[in-house]
Amino acid sequence: MVIWLTGISGSGKTTLGLKLKSELEKRYSNVEFLDGDFVRDFFESDLGYTRKERIMNVKRIAFAAALLSRNNVNVIVANIAPYYEVRDFIRKHIKNYIQIYLRIPIEEAMKRDPKGHFTRFKNGEMDNFIGLDDDYDIPRSPDLTIDTTSESVEESLNKIIDFLKMKGLL
Repeated sequence: MVIWLTGISGSGKTTLGLKLKSELEKRYSNVEFLDGDFVRDFFESDLGYTRKERIMNVKRIAFAAALLSRNNVNVIVANIAPYYEVRDFIRKHIKNYIQIYLRIPIEEAMKRDPKGHFTRFKNGEMDNFIGLDDDYDIPRSPDLTIDTTSESVEESLNKIIDFLKMKGLL
């Protein structure tokens, strides 16, 4: 399966993804975690943040996730995947794709700012920032929505685990 955590920066994708990875490793020996920022860094940040470049980066991540999944590896992806078109692409190209939307108001995400992205944007070091000067298309039909403002990480993790059990995946 490929579990894709989508949401704006600061919504908890990496935090929840790493917790989920740890939980799935108790049941499976073959679990990988792909973080959008780590993939971008691997490619030495050769892509910027325009819409076209963001889509290209998401497609790279989707390719890796699909390849791993086809080889019986369970994959957790933490990536904004901000646009309808790119999430539709992922759903079309990845079997056993599970989209989990991490909902959070932009104001709360700005307070958290775990990776310093909002600060860099405010300082003029970044542009095309999702949720501020570039759109985040709220998912039309995610498999699961998690409100990371009102829930603890543990509560959110338990909702995902319960969902996977309900689907017969755990």
